Amino acid sequence: MQNRNLLLLATAAITLAGFTTISTPTTANAATMTGTLTYHKVKLIAKIGSHYQQFKLTNHVVNSNYQHIQTTSWKKSGLKKGTKVVVDMYANQGLQSNWYRISKYAAKKKSQTKPKVQKYWVYGQALVLPKSFTF
Repeated sequence: MQNRNLLLLATAAITLAGFTTISTPTTANAATMTGTLTYHKVKLIAKIGSHYQQFKLTNHVVNSNYQHIQTTSWKKSGLKKGTKVVVDMYANQGLQSNWYRISKYAAKKKSQTKPKVQKYWVYGQALVLPKSFTF
């Protein structure tokens, strides 16, 4: 009888825990969900904002399915407040804020070879976007 009561108690605890987890989704859980990112192509010039150092430069969007996401320092990238950057893609995940793929802006020059451009993903609040840009 005691084993049966323990089994019922354990089953009730598992059911209750499962119900609680399912019925109370949080924003933090939504931010860590993978596979729900949507990517969009765009072409615009933005600037690095004044609070840029609070955010990381990565090789892939942090909430993506990529296994090995690497971070690069702002100093190593050569980007700082007010630097013009080219935004060629952005990604969003539902109602979460956007991530932007940026590269250092270079005025067009006539050259025969294209230099390799390093691209980084950064959280949208690190940038100052043009006012005419809409999603």
